[in-house]
Amino acid sequence: MLRSLHIKNFVLIEDLAIEFEPGLTVITGETGAGKSMIVNAISVLCGGKIDDLNIRTGKEFLEVTGIFEPGKNQLDLLQKSGITIDGEMVIRRKLTRGKRQTAYINEQVVSLHFLKDLARGMIDLIGQHENQSLFNRQHHLLLLDSFAGLEKMRREYLKEYHIFINLKKEIEELQKAVAKKDEEIELLRFQIDEIEKADLKIDEDEHLNSEKNLLLTSERRSSLTSQIIDLLYEAEGSVYEKLTSVKKAFDEFAELDPSLSKFVETTASLLSNIDDIYREMSSYLSGIEFSAERLDYVMARLDTIERLKKKYGPTFQEINQFLEVTKRRLALIENRDAQLEELKLKIEETEKKCNKKARALSDLRKKATGQLEKRLLKILKQLGMEKAVFEVKFQRRALDETGRDDVEFYISTNPGEELKPLRRVASGGEISRITLGLKTIFSEIDKIPTVVFDEVDTGVGGKVADAVGELMSRVSKNHQVICITHLPQITAFADNHILVTKEIKGNATFTRVKKLDKKMRHQEIARMLAGKRITKKTIEHARELLKKGQQR
Repeated sequence: MLRSLHIKNFVLIEDLAIEFEPGLTVITGETGAGKSMIVNAISVLCGGKIDDLNIRTGKEFLEVTGIFEPGKNQLDLLQKSGITIDGEMVIRRKLTRGKRQTAYINEQVVSLHFLKDLARGMIDLIGQHENQSLFNRQHHLLLLDSFAGLEKMRREYLKEYHIFINLKKEIEELQKAVAKKDEEIELLRFQIDEIEKADLKIDEDEHLNSEKNLLLTSERRSSLTSQIIDLLYEAEGSVYEKLTSVKKAFDEFAELDPSLSKFVETTASLLSNIDDIYREMSSYLSGIEFSAERLDYVMARLDTIERLKKKYGPTFQEINQFLEVTKRRLALIENRDAQLEELKLKIEETEKKCNKKARALSDLRKKATGQLEKRLLKILKQLGMEKAVFEVKFQRRALDETGRDDVEFYISTNPGEELKPLRRVASGGEISRITLGLKTIFSEIDKIPTVVFDEVDTGVGGKVADAVGELMSRVSKNHQVICITHLPQITAFADNHILVTKEIKGNATFTRVKKLDKKMRHQEIARMLAGKRITKKTIEHARELLKKGQQR
C-alpha cells in the first residue's frame, strides 16, 4: 500500500507531500491544477520514463519519493536481490539535469527493470499508463482460474506435471548416456582390467622400495660385512685374537689378585658377543646376493603402482574405491536399455495423467468463462458501455505448468467493431471503465494492494457516474484506490478527499494539495456541481450527494 508521496521540482510541482490512507481516495481540482502530475509521479515510482523536460523550470533536478508497506511477494523479490527491508519500503527516483537518472530502494541503487518488476505487484495504474496488470495477457489465465476456484485443482495438476518434467529430464540424460555408451563401456572395461591385472597389495610399494634399496646397495653391503668379519675375527691381529690375549692376562691377574676376577667375566662376555656378531655377519654375508632380473622386476612393479596412483588415487584404498565405483557404473550402463524402456512407460503413463487433469481444468475454465463474461457485460452496461461485447478466447498449446490453455480477454466496445485483445483498447476512458469492471469482479482475488484510476470519468455522467463511484467504493473494500476525477457523483463515495490547486506567484506556477474535512468537501463538491457560482441550493445538493455516497 502507498502511504505517502513526496515530489520535488516535477514540472509545476516544486515541493509537495501527500499522505495516503486505505479505502477510496479521490483527487479533485480544476483543469490544469496538476492532478495528473500526481499520477505521473506515482508512475515514475513504478519505473516510468522521465527526462530533463520533466524538471521544473529554473531547477537542476527532480526527485520523487514514495513510502510503501511491502507485501510478501515484494519482500521475497527484495530478499532474492539482497535488499533487506525492515518495516517500510522507500522508493526514490532522482534525475539531475543533463545526467543519468537513478533509482533507489531504501537507499540501495536498483535498476529500472527491477523496479518495474517490483511495481507490477504493488500498484495498478489505470489510464494512459503501462502498469495495468489486467491488460497483461499472461495474467488472464491466473485470474480466470481464481474466479473459477481452481487453485487446488491447479496445484494437483502442477504436482503431476513436475513429476512428468522430472521424468523427461531423467530420460534425456539417460539417452545422452546411451549415445555415448559404447565409448564409455570400452573405457570402463579398460580401467577395471588395468587395476585388476595389477593385483595390488596393501603397503606393497613400501616393501618394494625397501627391496630396491637392498638390491642397489648389495655390493657395498658385501664389502662392509667382509671388512667387519676380518677386523673382528679372521684377520691377523683381529679384535677377537687381541681380546683373547687380554682375557689370558686377566686370568693370571685374578690368581694374583682376586679383586680383578670380575674383569675375567667381562672379557669372556665380550669374546662371546664378538663371536655372535661374527656368526651373524657371516650368515648375513652369505645371504647377500644381487639379481639384475629381480631389480628390473621391482623397478617395473613400482612404476606400475605409481602410474595407477596418478590415474586412480594416491592410496591403495582410493584405487580400490575407484575400481568398485567403476564396476557399478559399468553395470548401470550395460543395464540402460532396460531402464530406458521402463522410463518411457512411466513417462507415457504420467503424460496421460497430466493430459487428463489438463482437460478437466480446461473444461471447468470454459464453464466459468460464460459466467465471467455475463458478469462483466452487466457491469459495463452500468458504466455506460451497453453495446460492449466481451469474450474469453482459448487457444490449445503444449503442456506447461498451467495446463494446455492459452487464455486472453477480448472486447469490442462499439457496435460493428471486431473483437480485439483487451491490451489493444485505445481510449483511456474505456480502459479505465473496463478495468474498473474487471477489478470489481476480481477485487477479492487480485492481490495488488493499490489501484490508481486516471480518466475513469471520461465521457460519463448521470447514472453512469453514480455506478462508477459505487463500483470504486466496492473495489476499495479490498484495495487502496486512488482516483482522479471531475465528477461529484464519484467524489461523494470517497473515504478521503484531496484537493489540488494552482497558485501563481510572479512568473512562477505552484501546485498545492490539501486534505479536505467534511465541510470543505461540501464546498468542493458544490464547485464540481456548479462551477464558480455556488449557491445555497448547490451546497444542499452537495450535502445530499455526499450523504448518499457515504451511506453505501
